[in-house]
Amino acid sequence: MVGTSAGSTVESWIAELSDGLSLSSLAVQDRLLDLWGMLDDGAARREVERWLTETLDRNLYTSDDLVARLRGLGVLESVG
Repeated sequence: MVGTSAGSTVESWIAELSDGLSLSSLAVQDRLLDLWGMLDDGAARREVERWLTETLDRNLYTSDDLVARLRGLGVLESVG
């Protein structure tokens, strides 16, 4: 994902989640690790770190939960 911004990565992930799918914690971990690597030190990166830790104790994430959390990171250039 070299050359891709965190905001566009989040927008792309949100678009994929519009199908109403649920994802395993392993799938969420993979995406969050990619996103973590794109983020500068700050609140969004700390939230992704907290979320990564949480995935160790969960099995499944709903698309609604994921979308809400992704939008809450504050990395989207435009929400719409």
